[in-house]
Amino acid sequence: MQSNLSFVTLHTTDYARARAFFVDTLGFEPNEERPGANAFVSAGGAGLALRENKDVKPPLGQGVTVFFTVPDLQAYHDRLAKAGAEIVEPVHEMPFGPTFTVATPDGHWLGFWQGE
Repeated sequence: MQSNLSFVTLHTTDYARARAFFVDTLGFEPNEERPGANAFVSAGGAGLALRENKDVKPPLGQGVTVFFTVPDLQAYHDRLAKAGAEIVEPVHEMPFGPTFTVATPDGHWLGFWQGE
């Protein structure tokens, strides 16, 4: 069976804080919103959603990193550092190119790498 990744949902106990981080710090633009949930969907790939879930217990996101491509990695890194994002892995080289990782306020790890 062949399948494609459609979307990833990150659960949070504090939706307002998580949404503010994704929109204000990371610069993501929600294109679908409902009370306590939204989606950041890209026509070119899988989507990302946030959903409030008061029953999840921290630390969240342990052992998983969700990666995104950005056109100018160093500029994006510098922007997030200036905005106060928690950078858990600084810019470093990987076989697929330069990358860095941030932690969301809930502890989810988001990786960014130089791509088109």
